[in-house]
Amino acid sequence: MRVLALLGLGFLVLLALGVGLGVWILRPVLSDLPPVESLRNYRPPVVTTVWTRDGQLMAELFEERRKVVDVSTLPQHVFQAFLAAEDSQFFQHEGLDWKGILRAAWANLRQGRVVQGGSTITQQVAKSLLLSPERSYRRKLREAVLALRIEKNLSKREILHLYLNQIYLGHGAYGVESASEVYFGISSRKLSLAQAALLAGLPQAPSRYDPHQNPERALERRHYVLQQMAQGGWITRKEAAQASEEPLGLSGQKNPFLSFSPYFSETVRQALENRYGREAVLRGGLRVVTTMDARLQGAAQKTLRRGVEALDRRQGYRGPVARVDPGSTDPEEASRPLGPGKNVRAVVRKSGSDGIVVRAAGMEFALPSGELGWAVPRGRRVEEVFRPGDVVLCEGEESKGGGLRARLVQEPEVEGALVCLDPGTGEVLASVGGYDYGRSQFNRAVQAERQPGSAIKPLIYAAAIEKGYTPATVIYDAPVVYDSADPDEKWKPKNFSDQFYGPTTLRDALVFSRNIVTVKILEDIGIPYATGYLETFGLRGPITPGLSLALGATGVDLLELAAAYSVFPAGGLRRDPVLLLRVEDRDGQPLEVFAPPTGKPVLRPETAYVLTHMMESVIEEGTGRAARGLGRPCAGKTGTTNENRDAWFIGFTPDLVAAVWTGYDDSRNLAKAETGGKAAAPIWLEFMREAVQGRPAGDFPVPAGIEFAKVDAEKGKLADTSSKNTFTAAFRAGTVPPQERRATQAPATSHVPVDTRDPGSLNALR
Repeated sequence: MRVLALLGLGFLVLLALGVGLGVWILRPVLSDLPPVESLRNYRPPVVTTVWTRDGQLMAELFEERRKVVDVSTLPQHVFQAFLAAEDSQFFQHEGLDWKGILRAAWANLRQGRVVQGGSTITQQVAKSLLLSPERSYRRKLREAVLALRIEKNLSKREILHLYLNQIYLGHGAYGVESASEVYFGISSRKLSLAQAALLAGLPQAPSRYDPHQNPERALERRHYVLQQMAQGGWITRKEAAQASEEPLGLSGQKNPFLSFSPYFSETVRQALENRYGREAVLRGGLRVVTTMDARLQGAAQKTLRRGVEALDRRQGYRGPVARVDPGSTDPEEASRPLGPGKNVRAVVRKSGSDGIVVRAAGMEFALPSGELGWAVPRGRRVEEVFRPGDVVLCEGEESKGGGLRARLVQEPEVEGALVCLDPGTGEVLASVGGYDYGRSQFNRAVQAERQPGSAIKPLIYAAAIEKGYTPATVIYDAPVVYDSADPDEKWKPKNFSDQFYGPTTLRDALVFSRNIVTVKILEDIGIPYATGYLETFGLRGPITPGLSLALGATGVDLLELAAAYSVFPAGGLRRDPVLLLRVEDRDGQPLEVFAPPTGKPVLRPETAYVLTHMMESVIEEGTGRAARGLGRPCAGKTGTTNENRDAWFIGFTPDLVAAVWTGYDDSRNLAKAETGGKAAAPIWLEFMREAVQGRPAGDFPVPAGIEFAKVDAEKGKLADTSSKNTFTAAFRAGTVPPQERRATQAPATSHVPVDTRDPGSLNALR
């Protein structure tokens, strides 16, 4: 009896020592476990969504593509599929599935490697949200303890909510809601049984069971999940069999950032990060409504792309992109289907006077010589330009008979940009910063500072009218010479036509873009005075001083120039460009609502209208004639820089301002004929034809204090019966010129003296 007592006592001592040793070993492992109560305030990183003003998703910004969904709103078969795949005893265990752990341990022992895991969904939640992903027995032990604590503090529904919103399911998708959009383009609330089973099979190995890369494995895994659901009694065997027969049906929703409006979206992203910080934008789940009009943005992207392609073709054919043996096959020729908007490689098979035959996407197409005129210089034959074995680019389009035809294209080297804004609010409605964001993320609408050429003239002329000039003021268009920084060189400004036109009214100087007249005006009003006006128009500078400023020799970006032009239809008020309308937090509470900015007075309303009236004539009869045909009142101005490095057109209606720039990134010259009127104005017109659809047509409102008069263009006086060349102009009240003095009339003096000096002299207006 005493021996038994001693043995019992020894056992208790050993047990106590074992427990003590266990506590001593486990204390550092379990002493700093994170509190599970924090899971009640589950606020994971979620997607920031960016929307157009008319409710179209334009971008998603995130580090983890996650959208939280309430598990109680999901169909039962969705969470049942995940339970069947990951933890069929979820509702029976209290955090740890001991049978599952023993089963997995036995399977792993038999295989000699890890082939099964025994983690419950609760353990996975603990690992994902409270622990690091390290592989160690220490982490596994902490995970088990946390799982038990989680089960005591949270309901099963709450645990399932955490799991289904936290898990990674491949292709950047975290949580079942994002995965449903990525793989099927629908909400998780609309998942079918087969779709739910496919997603439920992914957590174990998202890349291995990726239905895009490994469709057969994905189908096998889906079949396994469906069988487990049937075995667990969640669905019938018949339902499992029917779902197993369904095709994958992948039609996922991609982030529209790259396809819809990448340049605009990137500008918005930068603005948001500057305002709220990177973490708030990429992890905070903001809902952002921008000023973009989806219809106008689509029109801007389409018309700019077409215009750049047409301009590039006019620069000439640059030859084949590669050469192959005429009898061989280009390895990339059949890699992409032929279709609209897709440039695919094609191999020239035959070439002759009647055209060429190419092989593209596994088919042969005839391209008649009449369609190759842009690529074949005058005096050369088709067969001299195209040889069998040439690899060229083609685009597919529908033929008149309904079939598919191919046309020759080339990847443009020339670039372009287009912006459109509302002059009454400053809201940017559309913005495209280049031909293809995929090849260049440089945003030429807001990052490229280029010389505007004659597009700066309306701003200088506005400053002149504010100082006393009128549309009828006459300035001599004649040769003039100035000193330059190089004492051995003289600056001799000249007109684009290399001609001189003698006495020229201010109005005609703008309409026909006379350089020398503008230089003389700038000299007269003073460079500091003009520079001050340009700054009030919003040109950020630094503005290059000197008389060459009259010809646009200073750097501006397209958006700031468009905003400057908005002063004219806005009655002299300038508003900074606006990109954002509303920003909400992840809970739908407004962070900021952006009201249209109050306009800053830049010009008197009468001056703004006088310039608008003059720029209407630029389109009707001047350098902007290529922009005629809009069918409603519009005004604008061309711009072309030295050696045709840049071509601009900025134009406006009463409620829209649009600006177009084209040129090469490296400032190479465009062809001699590629002025703003030819290279940019047609793009503007095509865009505006779509932009004004559905908008009421109306004239530019005439402010009080405006008078109209017919002017003799040769004399700058009121026209009479002897006048041969006349125009109608708008004047500020009290500045209408007098009639020409007659011998029988009393002398009359114009509001601003007329330049009567020698044609070669400087302007006498001082």
